[in-house]
Amino acid sequence: MSSRLTYDRPRFEPPHRVLLLVAANGGWWHASQEQREALLPHLARLLEGSEHGARLLASFDDDYFMTGDPTSIPFSMHLIYEVDDPDAIVGMIHEVRSSELGQYMRFEARIGRRLFLLDR
Repeated sequence: MSSRLTYDRPRFEPPHRVLLLVAANGGWWHASQEQREALLPHLARLLEGSEHGARLLASFDDDYFMTGDPTSIPFSMHLIYEVDDPDAIVGMIHEVRSSELGQYMRFEARIGRRLFLLDR
């Protein structure tokens, strides 16, 4: 007799977990040191997330073992946020798209929920 696990249907309710993936593109690597330094305050403010309603939970940069454009996993910065409204992340990505940062960075987001086995 096989036992079958049953699962409750997940509900798309806040808070949502968002993994924001960020990579510097060729524009970043071809920019001068002065251009990069001028962009860093804008990037730091954006990634902090609070202006858009995102709460930064964790971040890591896997640049210890690579240089240049990331290829095997095409992102080097990984940030985890909690949001009540996914529009917070839409706003962050739109800010990149509509600002000078869009010439230097690539952003992509994944949305999900807390892992029920670990986050209780």
